[in-house]
Amino acid sequence: MTRITYALGLLAVAAIALVGCGGGDETTSAQPTVKEKSTGDTGAEKQPAEPKKGAWGVAFGADGELGIILYDLSGHTLYTFDKDKGGTSSCYGACAEKWPPALTEGKPEARGEALATKVGATKRKDGTRQLTYAGHPLYTFSGDKSAETNGNDVTAFGGEWYAIRPNGEKL
Repeated sequence: MTRITYALGLLAVAAIALVGCGGGDETTSAQPTVKEKSTGDTGAEKQPAEPKKGAWGVAFGADGELGIILYDLSGHTLYTFDKDKGGTSSCYGACAEKWPPALTEGKPEARGEALATKVGATKRKDGTRQLTYAGHPLYTFSGDKSAETNGNDVTAFGGEWYAIRPNGEKL
């Protein structure tokens, strides 16, 4: 347990250092209201999350419960949505408020165990570019703070949400 706590602490410090060195282009918003894990698609959020910008890449880190999972470069867990097909996002409107797409403006990069050949981007309906890993569009969860995994194994908006493993498969 001490190794896991130490690994998570290092991940948090690394994420803070990366954000601090970033160019100040990150979009921030007030913390959204968190709903119960099993019912992510009911009720209205008081403060919807904005899509993340500025974390233009992915890295893997250790989570005490889930093992090695994918994070953005700001230290937020990234999720896949099993309703997405062919590398195209199907999460818009209220879904995208609850599960903000991980957007990229620059060339996405892979760090650590993340494979550069699996990192990419897909174009959304509004013209923005969303990070992908192994062809899966990636999202954050409005109920997570940095390095949390509250969105894993949640059914919402007609599909299931999962953190992703280094091989590109969902948990």
